Amino acid sequence: MNRRVRPMAAISLATTALSLFALSGPAVALPTCGQLATDPAFGLAGNTQISGLTAALQPASTTPPITPYCRVDFTFSGESGPAAGYLPGQSQQLKIRVGLPLSVADGGAGGAQGAWNGKNRDLGGGGYAGQVGGVTSSTNLGYVGTSTDTGHNSSVTPGGSFALNPDGTLNFGLIEDFASDGIHEQHVWGVKLAEVYYGTEPVRKYWMGCSTGGRQGHYQAQNFPQDFDGILAGANAFNWDRFITAELWPEVVMNQEVGAPIASAKLNAVSSAAIAACDAQDGIPDGIIQDPRACTYNATAFVCKANGGPSADPNCLTPAEASAVNKIWNGPTDANGNQVWYGLERGTILGGLAGTNPFSIATDHFKYWIHQNPGFDWHTVTEASFVNDMLTSIAKFNDVIGTDDDLKAFRNAGGKMITYHGLMDFLIFPRGTYHYYDSVLQGNYKETQKYYRYFPYPNNSHCGPYAATGPFAGPQGPAIVGEDLFAALVNWVEHGVAPDYVVAAQKDATGTAVVRTRKICMYPNALVYNGSGSTDDQASFHCETQNKDNLIDTLTIEKPYETSTKANTDPSPD
Repeated sequence: MNRRVRPMAAISLATTALSLFALSGPAVALPTCGQLATDPAFGLAGNTQISGLTAALQPASTTPPITPYCRVDFTFSGESGPAAGYLPGQSQQLKIRVGLPLSVADGGAGGAQGAWNGKNRDLGGGGYAGQVGGVTSSTNLGYVGTSTDTGHNSSVTPGGSFALNPDGTLNFGLIEDFASDGIHEQHVWGVKLAEVYYGTEPVRKYWMGCSTGGRQGHYQAQNFPQDFDGILAGANAFNWDRFITAELWPEVVMNQEVGAPIASAKLNAVSSAAIAACDAQDGIPDGIIQDPRACTYNATAFVCKANGGPSADPNCLTPAEASAVNKIWNGPTDANGNQVWYGLERGTILGGLAGTNPFSIATDHFKYWIHQNPGFDWHTVTEASFVNDMLTSIAKFNDVIGTDDDLKAFRNAGGKMITYHGLMDFLIFPRGTYHYYDSVLQGNYKETQKYYRYFPYPNNSHCGPYAATGPFAGPQGPAIVGEDLFAALVNWVEHGVAPDYVVAAQKDATGTAVVRTRKICMYPNALVYNGSGSTDDQASFHCETQNKDNLIDTLTIEKPYETSTKANTDPSPD
């Protein structure tokens, strides 16, 4: 493997560069927003590592809702050339956005400093990133907000193509910018610009992200454990080297077993049949599978009578289609039946990874990352060769973007983290989050829950609920709301109130009226009906403490596909 590991000092250049200005020398008056882009005294203008600098006040808006703030955009270039993993003449190009609630100098009021609440909240990206995201979800609440494109432009190098050089070699400079360096520089610059603009450092620092943003949050906890007081990370795209590879598995098995994609009407029908079969496992027939890992519905029960099966459903399956669906649910295995990674849970809408066209993030990983061939045809992947591709992905990328489960330093620094996952996520396999969390705690629930808690959401999709109607409609359940989880995190960090559960609401098809509320219990605790009261009212349930995960054996990944570090959870200092 021809990658190299950047020394830690190399990914802290922004810290060094920023330490040279604004906090040393004669005191200067606090800047206005515009002065951040024009006056070299504040360290951005004239900085040789900065290009494309703008700083401008953003006006209020009702659609979308925007509270006025100062938006600073720039490109940071801290490294260059082959020694840093780039091509000759190529340099790091991290686009970063920092949103600053208005300071007193710009007319801000109502916060600790102007409109600022004294705290920062960095925001994660999605997919392969490639564009700077908005920051107003943070600035509207009084936080300094930050975002990054992670060092590549998706309009120039779409999807995952940035990883491959024209000569067919991997560009580990850009890969590491995506995996790690971009989000760290994003955080560093957000903190320093807060110090420059308001004249004081943040009193609290938070991360909020889902999907790729969930992976990014865990990376920060693992590698920069003192940077954050609290991290909210959901539907985590960690174990990137394995789960991204596994996202192609549904298309591979349909191609091999059936010879073509299975009709969406059939996929939706068999998912509904799985829900109907497993709904009552929790004793409450409500269309919700409380823990899909306990559902073992076999798609052969949905084979058409005309094909010798029991189903008279108009969208029933052929035996070949049922075989493919079972393999999609069960996840990839090798020739000896060993589990390689996880599958989509029963009841999940299957069209995201088993649609007419494969998920582009997965095919890009095979083309540009694994095979290093833009012309690679995924149709040539068989169930047997898939396993070799998985091993290749692990060998090439586990060191750079596989996820370490060692959170000891984050724990010792006093950080708090909440993770969550929709248990019918149609893109990222929920058992990956169970697997990671169990790798961290190793049975020591009491100690792990002091700083890290997991909330699994039944009948929820990727980073939120399914739509009730329309082309992306799916099973309904009490919904993931990121800001509610973030509020629970803040309450934990700032007031010591550790959340044992969060209350989630399910709305009607119009999205207006609440029709059901439920407690979402901290894993591995179990939701238990009190025996009286409406099952649509969260007050009719309690969370019963569990000392183990009774379904932990569903998480076993066989060697050589298991790359967990099995972090020690001993509460004593390391």
